[in-house]
Amino acid sequence: MILKSLSKQVLCILLIFSTSLMFSQSGRTEKKIVKLVDNNTKNAIKLLKEVVNINSGTMNFEGVRKVGELFKSELDNLGFKTQLTSGEAYGRAGHLIATKEGKKGPKFLLIGHIDTVFELESPFQEFTMLNDSIMNGPGVADMKGGDVIIILAMKALKEAGVLDDMSIEIIMTGDEEKSGEPLELSKKDILQGAERADIAMGFENGDNNPKTIVVSRRGSADWQLTVSGNPAHSSQIFTEDVGVGAIYETSRILNEFYLQLANEKDLTFNPGFIIGGTSWITRIKWCQ
Repeated sequence: MILKSLSKQVLCILLIFSTSLMFSQSGRTEKKIVKLVDNNTKNAIKLLKEVVNINSGTMNFEGVRKVGELFKSELDNLGFKTQLTSGEAYGRAGHLIATKEGKKGPKFLLIGHIDTVFELESPFQEFTMLNDSIMNGPGVADMKGGDVIIILAMKALKEAGVLDDMSIEIIMTGDEEKSGEPLELSKKDILQGAERADIAMGFENGDNNPKTIVVSRRGSADWQLTVSGNPAHSSQIFTEDVGVGAIYETSRILNEFYLQLANEKDLTFNPGFIIGGTSWITRIKWCQ
C-alpha cells in the first residue's frame, strides 16, 4: 500500500460527503478538511501499522475482536455509538458496528472488514517497509488500510465541525474472507444497514484513480441445463421417431440464449462445461 495515497483516497470520499451537505460555495470547509486529513495522516499510518501486526485471520476470533476493539476505541472517541456483535450464531467472531444520527443530508453506510485471509499458521504476519512510502503486510490493502481511511475521514469531518450533523453507519464485518453460516445471520447486519442507507460505500483497495471507482457490482448465478433424447443408430437421426438427439437440442437452446440475450446491457452468460453422448460402463469381475 502506498502510504502517501491515504490523503488522496480520503479526499475523494470527503468530496461525496461535502457535496451532500452542500457546504459553502467559498470552499472554506473543504479546504479545512483537506488540511485536517494531512495533519492526521501520520497518526493514521501509525494505527495502520499497529493493526496490520495483529493477526486477524477469519478463524482467529481473538485477533479479529482485538482489531475490532482498536477501531471501536477510535470511533468511540469521535462520538459514534459502537458495538462489537457476537458471531456465535454463525460460527465467527462478529462485526463492529458504529452509528451516528445527524439531522442533515443523506444516510451513509460505510463498509469495511476486520478479518484477513492470513490465519495464525501463515508465515506472513508482520508489515515491512519496502521504501519510505510503500508498506507490505498482511491485510494492508485487503482491507485494514480501507478501515483506517474510514477513521481518518471521520476524524477530519469531526475536527471540521460537520460530523455531528451527518447520519453515518459504519459496518466492519468479521467474516468477509470466509463467511459464517447461515448467511441470513452472518449478513443480517449489513443487509439491514443497506436498507437504511441512501448512499453506501465500500472501502476495499482500488487503483487510486477516482475515474475507475467501482459504482456497481454484478450478481451471478449458476445454472445447469439437462437435455435428453432418444438413443438410436446414427442413421436414424432426424427421423420422426428419433428426433434430433440431445446434443443438437442443447445447441439449439444455447443458440437461442445468444440470439435473445447477447445484446442485453450488462448481462453476460457462459456455458462453461458440456458433456454429450451415450455413456457405456463395462464391469469386469476377475475370478481366480
